[in-house]
Amino acid sequence: MIGCARDPVAATCPAVAVGDLAITEIRGPQNQDDLGTWVEIYNASTSSIDLEGLEVRFRKKDGSAETDVLVRRALVVAAGGYVTLGLFADDNTKPEYIDYGMSGDYHTSFLAAAAVDLESCGTRIDRITYDVLPAMGSYSFGGPPSADNNDLPVNWCTDATNLAGTYPGTPRQANIVCP
Repeated sequence: MIGCARDPVAATCPAVAVGDLAITEIRGPQNQDDLGTWVEIYNASTSSIDLEGLEVRFRKKDGSAETDVLVRRALVVAAGGYVTLGLFADDNTKPEYIDYGMSGDYHTSFLAAAAVDLESCGTRIDRITYDVLPAMGSYSFGGPPSADNNDLPVNWCTDATNLAGTYPGTPRQANIVCP
């Protein structure tokens, strides 16, 4: 008998429209700490959304590699709220600033020069691209969260905010305003 590497998930996907979710921050690998990497997602809709079944696709811009992450359990984000998906196990050992651990699907470091898509039922909800992630801090969308405005690289900047000496970046909260 052949077994699955990951537990199956129900054939469901979030009921979201294009633009209801927006990627607002990515923290890539850091040389100076072990606080991990994450992707922050903002709920731009007027209702809470359960992200179970959402696909997060990491693709090299040249198309040579892709890693897909599937949210495999209930993960509710309130209207106007943020969640972070990090490269940690999805159990009680993940840091408090990580809402969902995606290391069961994502086994390597974040890709260089990549596109990140949020998809539900085969529909792209949001996409951002980046050429390089900061070596210290996070790649941060610096305006009011929007799946339209986060398409433009000029609206992104490095956020090296150090909250109470814990981690550069602003997981699960509004980002700094980019200069």
